[in-house]
Amino acid sequence: MEYKGKILIVDDEEDILIAFKDILEDEGYFVDIANKPKEGLKKLESEVFDLVLSDMRMPGMSGEEFLEKLREFNNFTSFVIMTAYGTIDNAVECMRKGAFHYLSKPIDFNDPKVWKIIEEAVQKSKLMQENLKLKEELKNIKEKKEIDYIITQNPQMLELLNNIKKIAPFDFTVLITGESGTGKELFAKAIHKLSPRKDKKFITINCANISPDIMEAEFFGYKKGAFTGAETDRAGIFELADGGTVFLDEIGEIPLNIQAKLLRFLQEKEIRRIGDTVSKKVDVRVLAATNKNLEEMVKEGKFREDLYFRLETLKIKIPPLRERKDDIPLLISYFINQFNRKFGKNVKGITPQALEFLVNYDWPGNVRQLSNMINQMCVFADEYIDIQHLPNEIKKNLEQSFFLDYNKAKEKHQKQFMNTYLRILLTLAEGNISKAARYANIERQSLQKLLKKYNVDPSQFRKTNA
Repeated sequence: MEYKGKILIVDDEEDILIAFKDILEDEGYFVDIANKPKEGLKKLESEVFDLVLSDMRMPGMSGEEFLEKLREFNNFTSFVIMTAYGTIDNAVECMRKGAFHYLSKPIDFNDPKVWKIIEEAVQKSKLMQENLKLKEELKNIKEKKEIDYIITQNPQMLELLNNIKKIAPFDFTVLITGESGTGKELFAKAIHKLSPRKDKKFITINCANISPDIMEAEFFGYKKGAFTGAETDRAGIFELADGGTVFLDEIGEIPLNIQAKLLRFLQEKEIRRIGDTVSKKVDVRVLAATNKNLEEMVKEGKFREDLYFRLETLKIKIPPLRERKDDIPLLISYFINQFNRKFGKNVKGITPQALEFLVNYDWPGNVRQLSNMINQMCVFADEYIDIQHLPNEIKKNLEQSFFLDYNKAKEKHQKQFMNTYLRILLTLAEGNISKAARYANIERQSLQKLLKKYNVDPSQFRKTNA
C-alpha cells in the first residue's frame, strides 16, 4: 500500500493518540504514536517522518521544547502543534521557531482547514526531503570526481569522463563534437586539467567570433609593419599559449586558407608571424570542437579532408540533454545552488510538478538553456520553483503536450491528472477561473469544486507586475 505520508503523533493522552491514529489511517496515512516526548524523539532519530503532530502541554517537556530538540538534528520534518485555547500565544511562538502551523483543540476533523494543514505540512516535508536528497547526491558526485563542474550520473556521460581521463595524459589533438550548449568547452577544460599541462595556460578561441580577415594574425601573430596598422610586434594565440592548451571552438568556421596553415602548425609545431622570415617552435596542445558535421563539410569542399583526418584521431561526442534526462534534477539543484551563492537568495529547490515538466522538455539549447531558465525562475521563486514560474517556452510546450479539454487530459494523465492538470490550466489562464473553465470545457462551478477538493489556490497563478 502506498501511503499519503508518514505521521508521528505525540500526546500524553492515550485516548487522543488512538482516536487520531484511527482517523488519519482511514485517510491513507501511515501513523505511529508516542505518549512521551522523549519516546517521540527516539523514533524521529531512527525513522523518517513527514509530519509530527504534537501536543503543547506534556509532562517533562513542552511542545515548544520538543520542537527545539527536534530541530537540533532534523530540519525537514514538518511540525504542527496541537494547542488548547489558552496556549494560542505559545503556538504562535512555536511557528516563529519553525513549526509549520497549529491546530486548536478540540480538533474537528470534519473541518477542511484541518486536512489542508495536514496535507500541506506533509507535502512540504516531502518536498524538502526530495531536495535534500538531490543536494546530497550532488555532493557525493562532486566528491567522487576529479572534475566537479561536470555534473552527471548518466552512464553514457560517466563513460565519457572515464575516457577523457585516459585521453588527457597523451598529447594528441582531440575533436569534441555535440550540439550547441552541451558543454564542449567544459570537457576541453577537463582534458587540460587532467593533463601534464594543467598548470599552464588554457586559452579558448571561438572561431565563429573572429573575422576571417584577422584570423591568421590572431592565430600566429605579426611583425611590426607587416600591414597597415601593425605598429608593434604582436604574438598570436599559439605563441601566447606556449606550454599550455588552445581550445578552438566552432572549428568548422575557419576559412580554407587558414585551415591549411593550421594543419601545418599541427604537423610541425611551429609558427611564423605575418611579415616574419623565421619560424618559431611552440609547444601547444590543440583541442577542437564543433556542432557541425565536418564529414559533410569535407564532401562539400568546405573543410580540408587532411585537416579533418588529423583532428579525428581522437574524437568524443557529448550527448544532448534530451538523451541524458536522468541528469536534469542534479543539474537543476546545482544551478539553484549557484544562483543562491551568487545573488544571496535562498531558493530551497523545485516542486515535483515543476521538475516533471522540466525533465519532459526536449531542451533544444541543452545545458546552457537549462542554466539560463533556472536563473530566470529563481528570480521569481520565493522558496521553491513551481509550475507558475515556468518561462514561456515551457508553457508553450505544456500547451502542446497537455490537452486543455478536461476529459482528454484525464484520459491521458490519469495517475497525477488532477493536481498537475489544474496547475497547468491555471498557469495558462494566469489564475483566471472563468478563463480556465473555458479552456477545460467544464462549468466554472465544477472547476471551483475541483480546485477546493485538490487544494489548488488560483491566486498563486495570477500575473503580477515584477
